[in-house]
Amino acid sequence: GEEARVLGVDYESEEIGRAKVMLFVPHVIEQQQALAAGQAPRSAAGEVASTMPEVFTARSVETPSGTFGHIRIHTFWVRNSSAFVAEFVRLIGILPQNGLIVDVRDNGGGSVWASELTLQTLTARHITPEPFQFINTPLNLRICRSSGDLEPWVPSMEQAVETGAAFSAALPLTPEDRANQIGQQYFGPVVLITNARCYSATDMFAAGFQDHRIGIVLGTDDNTGAGGANVWQQGDFLSDFPLTASPYRPLPNGAGMRVSIRRSLRVGERSGTPLEDLGVVPDERHRMTRRDLLEGNVDLLARAGELLAAQPVRELNIADVARADGSLRLKVRTSNIDRVDVYLDRRPGASVDVPDGQAEVTVAGATAARAVRVEGYAVGELVASRTMPL
Repeated sequence: GEEARVLGVDYESEEIGRAKVMLFVPHVIEQQQALAAGQAPRSAAGEVASTMPEVFTARSVETPSGTFGHIRIHTFWVRNSSAFVAEFVRLIGILPQNGLIVDVRDNGGGSVWASELTLQTLTARHITPEPFQFINTPLNLRICRSSGDLEPWVPSMEQAVETGAAFSAALPLTPEDRANQIGQQYFGPVVLITNARCYSATDMFAAGFQDHRIGIVLGTDDNTGAGGANVWQQGDFLSDFPLTASPYRPLPNGAGMRVSIRRSLRVGERSGTPLEDLGVVPDERHRMTRRDLLEGNVDLLARAGELLAAQPVRELNIADVARADGSLRLKVRTSNIDRVDVYLDRRPGASVDVPDGQAEVTVAGATAARAVRVEGYAVGELVASRTMPL
């Protein structure tokens, strides 16, 4: 399917996670069965009902620093990355808007697209997807030549004959336009909780979160699982690549195996640093306590609440849009923002200083404009962004 070649997953973690669901949270299985039967989604007490109960658990949590949203992402292994992002956006829209805890502990990964497409919803910054490299070998070059979607890696692998480079060019798996298509959807501060059982696509999610400075990474271990690579199954090599004199053969008794075929690299300030074997080092370390283990992570969530409460909550809403005499008149509501820039179809239209509250902005030359984007700044730094079709 769509996600077959863009998996980054630790299968052991995924199987352990499924076993835990069956043993300890059987209501998730019941919710899945109800959804399959066409019934409305249900949830456990205190949780927001999700159409993907095996993927998300969303709720409000009370901490000494206030009440915040908490969304647990159990897996990125989904067939439809767009549906994953849409459900994530729906859930965080229901949760408190003054701060969000995104918890990916024990997430074994899954679709690279699902993980990287989600990042844009939490930040105003432009998302640069992580690039991936093949190791340069004659066989890998043959594989890339035999498949159209791998063609972009071919020139650098051919050049390796002359340069002796160990790895191919680093190119993204996630299309950059999709990684920025819907833009920011949550405007409060965000904290990401990780542990050493975060693998593959979850490594990549944590890396992207940190590299784009979306918020603080709060880790219960010294780093994530350090498995940041694209995983293919042995069957892919048998069925997907029309190689002449292919070295691949079916394994005995229907056995299979999986390999890490492309490694990923960091972006931003850590650009070019491998994610595989290194993982993501959290910005702050929390050592799990007895109360965490016996009372539902109470101290961990309290620390996350402290970090959220220390950060400003932004607001940027387009309250009203009207066209008149070829111009576009916007009413925007802002909080903790001192300037807004307005773009029509990605072209700059206006830049005005704004107080907290409601302001009006008029942009000329808007007769044929199809979309408006408003960017909010605080002391010269981009902190919020909202896009609306016209």
